Amino acid sequence: MLHKSRGLFVVFNQLKFDKHLKLSERTGSDKDAAALLKTAELLGFETEEYLDLERKQIRRKLYELSEMDHGDHDCFACAILTHGGKDNILYSHDDEMKLKDFTTPFEADKCRSLASKPKLFFVQACRGDLLDRGAKVIHLKQSTGDVLDRNPSKVESYTIPVQADFLISQATAPDYYAWRSSDKGSIFIQTLCSVFERYSDEMDIMKILTRVNRVVAFNFESWTQRPDMNHMKQIPSITSQLTAELFIKKPKRNTNPST
Repeated sequence: MLHKSRGLFVVFNQLKFDKHLKLSERTGSDKDAAALLKTAELLGFETEEYLDLERKQIRRKLYELSEMDHGDHDCFACAILTHGGKDNILYSHDDEMKLKDFTTPFEADKCRSLASKPKLFFVQACRGDLLDRGAKVIHLKQSTGDVLDRNPSKVESYTIPVQADFLISQATAPDYYAWRSSDKGSIFIQTLCSVFERYSDEMDIMKILTRVNRVVAFNFESWTQRPDMNHMKQIPSITSQLTAELFIKKPKRNTNPST
């Protein structure tokens, strides 16, 4: 993470949907988008937000972003705030999409300037309609373990899998509902931003996301006007194909007025 620029953090924020999809307005998503943009800027990213784009507009924008020269960038990050469903379905304003529609343009053979660099995706969307009622735990036993891979050799060039260096953090487990407050935004995005701002200078991203999982799992419980949806739990999901530990520390501020 020593390039001239931290890189881009883009937010696809889907608030409203075409009537034929019969999807409700995602009230509170503006709170999530604002929190993400604030946190991303704090971490040194350049930020862009795209609101209520149609499928063809999203696809065009993704390929525009992937065709940019990211040579001076540390990484690329993208947040997707929308309705979703099973099998990684995500909704644009007018149609279904897949999570792969967002990630594929940034694979190493398609976006050369991001090859071997982290590509981070954060997804606030339901992955189904199952509700997690939780389970009582009598005793928690903790265990730790480290696997070190030491390779002292240095190489000038090497071949990497095109799927390498992606990290996808999703609001909930497969097939489950993801909770969002109309007033405060979603528990996942709000916790994500809070934990990043608090711990980015001391934890790598996997530890940060594990802390997010823990805070959401232990501190959140749904409370709605519908008794059948009260006292539900949520656990985010992490899929990592990173090939190195990743720290996204806050940029040091220049305190010398003469420079």
